[in-house]
Amino acid sequence: MSGVHSKSQKLALPLFALLALGHCLAFIDRNLPAVAAPLLKTDLGLSDAQLGLLDGPAFVVLYVAGMLGSWPLARSRHRFRVLALCIATWAVGMAVFAFGHAFMVLVLARAMVGLGQAAYVPLALNLIVEHAAPQWRARSIATFTAAATIGRGLSLLLGGAVLAMFARWVPGTAFAHWRLLFLVMVAPNLLLIVALLRRQELAPGTLPSAGAVFRQIQAAFWERPGVMCAYLCGAGASVLVVQTIGAWAPSILHREHALTPAMAALVFGICLLLAQPLGHFTAGALIDRRKAAMSPTAIVAWGLLLAVPLLCLIPHASSASMACGLLALASLLGGVAALAALAGLPLMLGTSLHDAGFRIFLSFITLTGVALGPFMTGKVSDGLGLGGHGLSTALCNVCVVAALVGTLAAFFAGRKVYRVAMEQAG
Repeated sequence: MSGVHSKSQKLALPLFALLALGHCLAFIDRNLPAVAAPLLKTDLGLSDAQLGLLDGPAFVVLYVAGMLGSWPLARSRHRFRVLALCIATWAVGMAVFAFGHAFMVLVLARAMVGLGQAAYVPLALNLIVEHAAPQWRARSIATFTAAATIGRGLSLLLGGAVLAMFARWVPGTAFAHWRLLFLVMVAPNLLLIVALLRRQELAPGTLPSAGAVFRQIQAAFWERPGVMCAYLCGAGASVLVVQTIGAWAPSILHREHALTPAMAALVFGICLLLAQPLGHFTAGALIDRRKAAMSPTAIVAWGLLLAVPLLCLIPHASSASMACGLLALASLLGGVAALAALAGLPLMLGTSLHDAGFRIFLSFITLTGVALGPFMTGKVSDGLGLGGHGLSTALCNVCVVAALVGTLAAFFAGRKVYRVAMEQAG
């Protein structure tokens, strides 16, 4: 083992913890519009479609461009500085959102948050894959993605708590409580920037030229295009279910079950903190067991299929606790499927293709899951014309269709993906 590799292994755990913390903060900030949605609707008079646009397409508008455009940064010898710059970019976007009064300013601010996070996620993920032992790779990825689910839950939990505190201690302020919330949540990012800048840089592994990687990616896709498309479809459906529930659950609890915006965010945040990390770690453990009976695609398929009856029950929930439980369980199963799709990707690709593969994969699931899910739910809710009670029906319709399509796609991919992975793993 080379000196550089030995040093990387020694620093692996603290490195993974720091990168996971950044992913957690990213999802706290990414999901704050869901916490503030009822207040944004009241303060600025936004429609459900506009709220869905802020949650989805506005965030994604520069996310995919940043994800693919930042590919050369994977070769940088200053990757921690690049990660710090990514965090600074989305922190500035948060501040702009806090001071925005026009809807287009909010859209541009969300795009800035998306741009910063787009560059951070694949770079951090590639560092983890690069320095994780093969037998712990899926669980290391699960730790990174579980940090995102914890961030999603903490966004609701901390956001609800901060809003409740402002309602109690800052009554009648001319500066709306949701604006103060976004400013307060910028502060932890500044501490993480300092921590990253203080770390010793790690030399990147030897990578082939960009042209060679592109040709290898093309060859890998055209070798089995049906399997690749089905794999991406299942992954996109999984993320769509998780993101749509995360974006609209607090509003459903507020509108249909009379919880205050702060209480709705708090309650659902607690449920997510308990449910989603469990789902991610379960999927990671199953994939790391090379002799497991279920392939990654089978885990994706069953996770989505089991979520369907839960989604169908949400519009018929008779209480806030029942609705919250159904939403959290459906999100858990969607998270199991999403992690299985992500952690199974390195098994399909050679080591030199991991970074490029992650970027293409994350770009696709962001477009299909993050952008479409929340926005389409808002459009369907407005189109149903049922007032507040149409939101859960809209969420059910959008997520059930996506889950069924994703289930069929994942079953179609079947064990072919797993057999190819085992051949590559030797």
